[in-house]
Amino acid sequence: MPGDSSFAWKEISGQHFTAPFHHHPEIELTIITAGHGQRFVGDTVEPFQAGDVVILGSQLPHAWFSEARCQQSEAIVVQFHPETFGGGVLKAPELGNVRELLQLATGGLVITGHIAQEMKQELSSLSDLTPLFRLTVFIELLEKVATRRSYRCLKAQAPEETVSLVDRKRLDEVLRYIHMHHRRALALPEVAKVAGLGPESFSRFFRRVTGHTFIETLIQIRLASALALLAESPETIAAVAFASGFEDLSNFNRQFRRTYGITPSEARRRAAG
Repeated sequence: MPGDSSFAWKEISGQHFTAPFHHHPEIELTIITAGHGQRFVGDTVEPFQAGDVVILGSQLPHAWFSEARCQQSEAIVVQFHPETFGGGVLKAPELGNVRELLQLATGGLVITGHIAQEMKQELSSLSDLTPLFRLTVFIELLEKVATRRSYRCLKAQAPEETVSLVDRKRLDEVLRYIHMHHRRALALPEVAKVAGLGPESFSRFFRRVTGHTFIETLIQIRLASALALLAESPETIAAVAFASGFEDLSNFNRQFRRTYGITPSEARRRAAG
């Protein structure tokens, strides 16, 4: 964190995002400026692309897994601790809206509407501003998000118990493996080997550190893949389902509607605007 600032920011660039599935005490705002793939936050999985903006609460596990075909991935990341941000300025009565916003961010927020693009433009030039203007710009952006209600709640859940560094590394390797291979048949014993565990031990481990079963998470990842394909591909619904790893169209339609509350056809229409 810069010595003259109460929050840290950095720009990340590379072919793929490489940060592991991790968590930290700081609140984090991430703006994706290039790239596409899947965003893992707590127990949620969603597709991401350029323009994706999220605010994540303290200790909420997260990672961005780039698609293999992605040629460039870039992001702006801002981190701050609410107790020390601006010397404790968040306690001011004038910032009640921002405090409520950050409380909602405990489970993750996806920023929507024109404010997402505005945040990208403003935060791209933070280094050119004086310390006071940096703080002012950032607080004003948070206030705009709060007052316009330009967000969607992820309602992500994190494991109730503390996850050790060893288990976090193991989980990251497992999630990356599932992400890379979810489009084909993927059995539990195969993934258990990635974790260096037997099938039964792996099942217990996975449920303990994620709150979900392996199959539930695999379905989530496949659905997120299908959601992205529906927006970018002209292929039939059946082709999208099979390309995402589903072997049965009826099961795909049922799982999709249960998770997103709409049919795949409706999701495609909404994505088209």
